[in-house]
Amino acid sequence: MPISESAAKNGNDRLTPYLAGLMVLLCFATFSEGYDFFIMSLVIKRLGAEFSVDLGNVFKLVVAGVNCGAVVGFFLTRLGDTFGRKPLLIASILGFGGCSLLTAVSPNIYYYLVVQFFAKMFLVTEFGLAIIMVSEEFPAAKRGTYVAILEVAGALGGGAAMFLSSIIIPEWGWRGMYWFGGIPVLIVPVMLLYVKETQHFQMIKKGGEALRQPLMHIWSTPSKKYVVLVGLLWFLAYLSYAGVIYAWPTFAEVERNWTVQTIGVRIVAAFAVGMLGYLISGVMMDLIGRRITGAVFFLGSAVSLVWCFTAHEPYMIPSIASAMFFIFALLPICSTYNAELFPTELRANAAAWCNYLFGRPAQVAAPVVIGMIEGIGPAARTLAIGPFLAIFVVLFLLPETKGIKLDRVH
Repeated sequence: MPISESAAKNGNDRLTPYLAGLMVLLCFATFSEGYDFFIMSLVIKRLGAEFSVDLGNVFKLVVAGVNCGAVVGFFLTRLGDTFGRKPLLIASILGFGGCSLLTAVSPNIYYYLVVQFFAKMFLVTEFGLAIIMVSEEFPAAKRGTYVAILEVAGALGGGAAMFLSSIIIPEWGWRGMYWFGGIPVLIVPVMLLYVKETQHFQMIKKGGEALRQPLMHIWSTPSKKYVVLVGLLWFLAYLSYAGVIYAWPTFAEVERNWTVQTIGVRIVAAFAVGMLGYLISGVMMDLIGRRITGAVFFLGSAVSLVWCFTAHEPYMIPSIASAMFFIFALLPICSTYNAELFPTELRANAAAWCNYLFGRPAQVAAPVVIGMIEGIGPAARTLAIGPFLAIFVVLFLLPETKGIKLDRVH
């Protein structure tokens, strides 16, 4: 591919054939993230039963422990500013796929925790690098929409997990879900041959800026003012996201007496609505801006989270569909801010600091809160404080970045 095909660099709004193919391949990375996220929500109860662990401890120790891997992903993702986006992306896809297969043969809960810790580390790395590559290569005028498409692929991964669970778990148990999770490694040969390094990274590499940066380097740059703010936004978003994704299937089984087949089949409709949240938030960001869009969806997330952990039949599906619609929409909003508020030579470092070191600890905190408070519903409802606080961050602390040229970010 000629370097000039990078639409984001030269301001071209045309989606080239190469970029269309790149989008398809990058969607596999975010598909895996959604799939893995929902697998854990489906196997929580079964892990406790098979390995004789109290359900509260599964939330507090196992789920929280696994999600510490997402925080450690900070150290791997930031290397994208040194070695490039492509090699780190491919290595993380291989790492995640291998860990998924190893998880399927877990002999005990400790083995499961350790292997899934590393799986989560690789998973968040491939997700973050996919967002960075789309932000750097695709047309700036529709950047929010393209980031949202990647997030939709993540929702499809979650939807696939829910649907397949109704087939796989009754026949092959929870381990079958992890055997299936290793399939994305098959696309690695295609990525090696097809995917090119982003032009933005090639430019800074030629200029000598793509060197190993000290761990704290970003704090000595003008961009430091946004690290804490964008990191806080991720943290508050992940509180609600993790609460819904991890806790709701268990809530439906334990407190509303649904079977895994019922959850798997009925939630497909909720996912269809939820995926619209990704797309609509992306389009709204490009039309009316990041700040107003963010305020609308964070408010909707807080209200719908409380509803979905309160509802009984016949409002179970409408409530979780509403929650997914608003909560899924938060991810492209946060991802877009994370891509647009930092210059190219710091973009992977910024993603690592903001998303993983500051944001992902919410995925550790959320299951701890759920495991500590009696009743999954009441515990999960307390997490609505996250998106309520995020409204203030978006409206009063973060700038509007609609249409910004990445090369001018400092």
